[in-house]
Amino acid sequence: MENKEAPKSEEEGDTTVAVPRPPDGGWGWMVVLGSFMCNVIVDGIIFSYGLFLPELSKDLNASKGKLAWVGSLLAGFYLIAGPIVSGLANTYGTRPVTIVGTVVSAISFAVASFSPNVEYLCLAFGVCGGIGFGFIYLPAVVTVGFYFDRRRAFATGLAVCGSGVGTFIMAPLVQYLLVTFDWRGTMLILAGIVLNCAFFGALFRPIKTTVPKKIDEDIPKEVKPPVLKRIRELREPQRERWDSASSLPAIPHASVSLPEISCMGKKLDSNPLISSDNNSPPPSYSDVVEADEEERYAFLQTPPPPAVQNSTLSVSQPAAKPKRSRYVLRAEMSRPFYRQDVLYSASLLHLPEFKKSNNDLSLYAASVTKIPQEPIPETSGCLSPAMKDTFRQMLDISLLKSPTFLLLGAGGFLTLAGFFVPFMFVVDRAVQQGITLEEATYILPVIGLTNTIGRVFCGWISDRPNLNALTINNGALIIGGLATALSTCVNTISFLLAYGALFGFCIGCFATLRSIVIVELLGLEKLTNAFGLLLLFQGIASIIGAPVAGMFYDVTGSYDAPFYIAGTLIFLSGLLGIPLPYISSWEKNKKANIIINIEAPEEDNTFVEPVPVSQLRRFSYDVILEEPWCTSPDKTCVYKTRLYPKLHKPMLLSPFDDL
Repeated sequence: MENKEAPKSEEEGDTTVAVPRPPDGGWGWMVVLGSFMCNVIVDGIIFSYGLFLPELSKDLNASKGKLAWVGSLLAGFYLIAGPIVSGLANTYGTRPVTIVGTVVSAISFAVASFSPNVEYLCLAFGVCGGIGFGFIYLPAVVTVGFYFDRRRAFATGLAVCGSGVGTFIMAPLVQYLLVTFDWRGTMLILAGIVLNCAFFGALFRPIKTTVPKKIDEDIPKEVKPPVLKRIRELREPQRERWDSASSLPAIPHASVSLPEISCMGKKLDSNPLISSDNNSPPPSYSDVVEADEEERYAFLQTPPPPAVQNSTLSVSQPAAKPKRSRYVLRAEMSRPFYRQDVLYSASLLHLPEFKKSNNDLSLYAASVTKIPQEPIPETSGCLSPAMKDTFRQMLDISLLKSPTFLLLGAGGFLTLAGFFVPFMFVVDRAVQQGITLEEATYILPVIGLTNTIGRVFCGWISDRPNLNALTINNGALIIGGLATALSTCVNTISFLLAYGALFGFCIGCFATLRSIVIVELLGLEKLTNAFGLLLLFQGIASIIGAPVAGMFYDVTGSYDAPFYIAGTLIFLSGLLGIPLPYISSWEKNKKANIIINIEAPEEDNTFVEPVPVSQLRRFSYDVILEEPWCTSPDKTCVYKTRLYPKLHKPMLLSPFDDL
């Protein structure tokens, strides 16, 4: 047995943590199957609720507007539960969360079958059933992204097609059950069908990772941090060459996006992340170890060679936190929401982060895996650190300061406010216009079929480099909104089937391109945050949209007004998306108007004045981080910082040349 009292070497302070590498196949295809079937059941039931309206209205003696609250609560809480479900999935894993959601929704449906009134039905079927469905939906989406990198677009496309297939299958099935067993018996049968999600959720097993090395703790305060020792050792072979101007090589450099430049003007003790790659010289050791001990948490990211199967992150001990036990568990690296791209449904090949990793999936996986830099106290409250960190990511309201996100959120709100109106009322409207119930029931399967086609088509077309996902999304919403508003003009079954086909295709495009549009406008690092807030916006819109439309039906006795309103809302959401690229570009330029401070060593009286980035040539600079100087009195470090034009070979400048 290892003697824990033995003195530890400096190297033992490092812990190598394996970043789970998605298998891109194998058991991943079983995960895709499980996700597909969960989408079939969940979305199929949600989109088929409108078929219950005639039966419920007769049995409970309630208006259509009042009954619309039941279906809207089911859809709304299915979305609103997203941030809570994300925290639970990040803490306990997607498999147990899916199984719990299955049990909750199945019990809710069974209890709802005994509802004596609409209020009871709203609580049991709507709120509780919606929360249970939320526990199934989000893990089904997340797990596929965690299992696939190279084939993610194809795998995710297959999984989300379950939504359209579910509508195609469940609508005729629900109508048959209603005719055969009445609405109470149908809900009991649906509860049994939902229980199958427990089996499919059991397929979402976590990806195995290698066990990290245990960090023992008795490190004397005098021992310098091993991570900085490694930097010094890696630095030494190049120091002699850099001392001679005649032997200076071209400077390998790290590309940093302009919003990240703002951290360069701070002291090193406020910058907790030091990163290096295999081609760039790491920063020198200097006197960093003596810096402010309360903020000294340094992490070194060292990408492995492309041949390895798992990327690694090396996490150092706090430089000035002696006698502190620290373990980096493999569970931390397996938590899905510590990957910034886990909600991204398209191909990774066009992501800037993937290109910066030289198209190497191992390096890319390490670059987008972000564990919390500062530990969250275990004793604060009843929530786990992983759950708190996920809530903090998804519900960070600072994103509300972004004009781009506010406009994107407003568009999403309008879309979902009109989204469920056709699903809920189109069959009842057709019957009211004299079309037989058997014929009218086919409208929903047609919507589901073309929804699937739209998802596949937009997933394929979004990978084309010359096509913009936002433009496709806006066009689909505008066309779908116009079709919904104009669907009241003709009331024949053939016309309504054609409308259903067009509407299904358009909403399929919207659902597929949602995460792609977020990344295009806000960047991958904001995807989780934006997705969480959008789920709240869209959930609230889903709750109020259909009931408001139903109220107009109760007042007018016609479905024309509800479809006019729904179509107008969807149409306006498409129009709101048109200025988004320009607002996003303006916002990024505004953020780029920052100051870079370049300071000299204390013994040198030369000083370079701060230079606004906006005075430089726009959109054309890389940042070069060279060796830091350290001032002797307070032992703080400042990096020499240079901006070089992209697409040009960087030139070696003296530290105080004009920018």
